[in-house]
Amino acid sequence: MRKFLALGLLCFLLINCKSKEVPKELIQPDKMQKILIDIHIVDGYISTITDADSAKKVSAAYYKGIYKKFHVDSASYNRSMDYYYKHPDVLSDMYTNIKKDLDKTKAKLEKVPAKPVLKE
Repeated sequence: MRKFLALGLLCFLLINCKSKEVPKELIQPDKMQKILIDIHIVDGYISTITDADSAKKVSAAYYKGIYKKFHVDSASYNRSMDYYYKHPDVLSDMYTNIKKDLDKTKAKLEKVPAKPVLKE
C-alpha cells in the first residue's frame, strides 16, 4: 500500500512540475508583454473619456490597432490570456517586466518639459 501511495505521489509531482514553456500556438511571453503594455496605455487614455459611448468606440479602434501592430487577432489574444490566467506564475513574471517598462516610460515622460500655456 505504501509503494502504491509513493508511486501515486511521484506521478502527481511529475504531472504538476511540467515545463513552463508556453504552447507555440499562443502568443509568447515577450510579445504578449509588449501587447499588454500598449493595452494598459490605451486603457489609461480611455479612462479619461467621460462619455461611455465615445470611450467604447475609441477603445475598439485602439485595440484593433494594437492587434494589427503585433499581427494577432482578438481570438488569439483571448486564448493566450486564458492560458496566462491559468498559469499565474508566468503572468506574474510578465507583469514584473511590464511594470518596469511602464515605469521607464513614465520617467521619460516626466522629464519632458510641459508646453507653456499661451495667455491671450
